[in-house]
Amino acid sequence: MRIVQSPYQARILPQSVGAPNLWRCVIEQEGSQEVVVLHETGRKEDARCMALLELARLEPTSTAPRRSPGHE
Repeated sequence: MRIVQSPYQARILPQSVGAPNLWRCVIEQEGSQEVVVLHETGRKEDARCMALLELARLEPTSTAPRRSPGHE
């Protein structure tokens, strides 16, 4: 499984053929083979969720974070 959110891509794959119950979430920047994030988990769905969370965290924001009034 692959999730692309430019400029990053996440791959969800089994850790190895001999260990089908271990899954990896590997996130790389497009055009590079450098691993930006690596998570290992026991379920494919967990690896997919980690990929989505990490891609959201890596997404550049165009606005500064908002603060609630009274929280300095």
